[in-house]
Amino acid sequence: MQQLPRYIAMMLLVLAMSANAQTSNSGRLSAWLQETIRQGNRQASSSSTAKSGRRAEVASMLTTVFVQMNDSLDDKTLAQYGCKKYAQLGDVAIVTMPLDNVDSLSKHPEVLRVEANDKARITMDTVPGITNLLPLYEQTASHLPYTGQGVMMGLMDVGFDLTHPTFYNNTTLSEYRIKAFWDQLAPIGNIDRLPVGSEWTTAEDLLSRQCATDGHEQTHGTHTTGIAAGSGYDSPYRGVAWESDICLVANADIEDTALIAKDDYYLYTTATDALGFKYLFDYADSQHKPCVVSFSEGYTPLMDNDDRLFNLFLSRLVGPGHILVASAGNECQEMTYFRKPLGVACAGSFTRVFRPTVEYRILADGNPVVRLIAYQGKDVVDKELRLPMDSENWKDDQLIDTLFINEDTCAVSISRYQTTFIEGKTVYQITLTANRSLNRLEHLALVIEGTDCEAEVFGSATNSFGNYDTDVRWNAAEKSHNILAPGCFESVITVGSTSHRQSYTNVKGDVMSDVLDPEAGHVSWFSSVGPTMDGRTKPDVTAPGKNIISSLSSLYLEAHPNETSNHVQHFDLDGRTYVWGALTGTSMSTPIVAGIIALWLQANPTLTPDDIRGILQRTCQHPEAQLSYPNNLYGHGEIDAYKGLLDILGIDGIKELSHHQPRSVRVTAKDGLMHLQFDNKTSEPILLSIYATSGTLVHRQWLKPTSQEMTIPLPVRSNGIYAIQLTSQDKAVTGSQLVKL
Repeated sequence: MQQLPRYIAMMLLVLAMSANAQTSNSGRLSAWLQETIRQGNRQASSSSTAKSGRRAEVASMLTTVFVQMNDSLDDKTLAQYGCKKYAQLGDVAIVTMPLDNVDSLSKHPEVLRVEANDKARITMDTVPGITNLLPLYEQTASHLPYTGQGVMMGLMDVGFDLTHPTFYNNTTLSEYRIKAFWDQLAPIGNIDRLPVGSEWTTAEDLLSRQCATDGHEQTHGTHTTGIAAGSGYDSPYRGVAWESDICLVANADIEDTALIAKDDYYLYTTATDALGFKYLFDYADSQHKPCVVSFSEGYTPLMDNDDRLFNLFLSRLVGPGHILVASAGNECQEMTYFRKPLGVACAGSFTRVFRPTVEYRILADGNPVVRLIAYQGKDVVDKELRLPMDSENWKDDQLIDTLFINEDTCAVSISRYQTTFIEGKTVYQITLTANRSLNRLEHLALVIEGTDCEAEVFGSATNSFGNYDTDVRWNAAEKSHNILAPGCFESVITVGSTSHRQSYTNVKGDVMSDVLDPEAGHVSWFSSVGPTMDGRTKPDVTAPGKNIISSLSSLYLEAHPNETSNHVQHFDLDGRTYVWGALTGTSMSTPIVAGIIALWLQANPTLTPDDIRGILQRTCQHPEAQLSYPNNLYGHGEIDAYKGLLDILGIDGIKELSHHQPRSVRVTAKDGLMHLQFDNKTSEPILLSIYATSGTLVHRQWLKPTSQEMTIPLPVRSNGIYAIQLTSQDKAVTGSQLVKL
């Protein structure tokens, strides 16, 4: 193809960047919404397609937004801007409204801020042993003390197969455990309280529905729900809280774009996700049950500024019996951050991007100089562009220039705005757009200069950096500061991943393994790490996230019959082929933690997010003893379900009580008798101690086993939960077990 003359290419690129750059931020209207309004106006003006259904009278595309306002702004005034309110917590409401009216609403004297952000992206047979779950319940068909009964497990995800037998109570299929389902991508229903999609609340309707709208193309939610709450049906792959009730929301992620009508695209935002979380908690409240919500998705926060109202809304949504758990993300495969400290002349790194456009954000407390340096080879500078942030060439808080690299061009657009989330800082968004993929140009370094200011530069997994030997001065990039939102929010319990299962065998007999695996039990190589953009330690906790086996969508299998490399077992039921398969990511570790918290809520339904963090701080395992905890790799450590339960019950302080289950003996109690079944006959005497949850020792005696089974009378008269402690020279027999009498 004949190359455009340089000046024409320059003009086209600069004009393109001007059209997409952010305008001046008034502080009332989030940056993402500013750009969305422009895009929406362009689409509305170019589209001749008539709106359908209840949107017929709307003159422009609708969007879902957060609105923060004074008390004097009533619903009648909001309605004048075409707003329909769906939720309000304090001074923050969630409304749908025409894009055309968002800017006008933001200028109303009683409106403090209007905000939204784009859609998120998706980020068990060995798990009970690793997370110390077994002491909470026996792996038999008997009724168990802590299985999630009386707790609502909420999940918002994509790709639900509603028919999978793991969502029944057991192999009898006598009770269907999914109680309510809001599919945000379904055709608009007749439920006025939901801005998008439809709702199903009976087993008959849910099973007739079969799957979420995206269930033929995605399977992620089937897997995470199975991890959190699946019964396992007839397999070893039982979920954590396998007797909890289940409530689901199918939201729209980036991969669902093709399923969204063009005119409805901006109805699906972070505000819609917030309504999904509220739906799950509201349904649990209607059933008078505590609820933990698991969310295995996330997006790169925009310096947290565009997410301030989302953060505020969620902080008001959680509380006693309302716990939100979200994945940290899988962003640590790339270098996404570098820092230029105060007093240091300069720091930088090279762009590592495989497309023509890249965006970075610079957080600074002064006026740095941004340098772009293009290299012909090692230490050989071809071209350079210097852009002082105190320049007089800003227009509407935008600075535009072009870097010429031989026959190539790279348009540069920088926007600036004050962040209300991080006091005293200025955010500079820099966008580079080349005439071809940036990785095909010479190495391009982004350098920050200025001794008198401190600056941090943030990218993402798709807007990353590379440290190369082209010029070793610009090798400041590191793998950190990549926790996704909403996991970066303070009110959310954020989960990272550890790796335990190094390989598995699929249905074809192939052994699937990963050469990047760290030492077993350590943080996974992909798991996002902190701190957050505003400097807080995250994640809060870790759990196994590598090669976790759970349910997958049978509808997805029908649509993609050859994509079976991660399947470990197929089985047929009622004419359908169902799947157990392995997936990897913090998406998998998140429902493990959520399931364990459901068991803890069964013990104490009023636990708050701060209570959960306290339990984690006191009871988590520390995979790397040389580290201090909490830290930005593991948070408080790897979750320990049993130690957490003992802490909740107030019996973790009993000095003699083991924090692990006996490895080679099963303890059960029923009808006034205690039964002990040993894996191997032992000749060592055993000291039996029984403690009430108050910590009181209610009975103690020595046992002398004469066979692999023994039954003794229980000298306990009151019903309740008791801790059974066995102590012996045989270490496999030593441990504690909770029993319900």
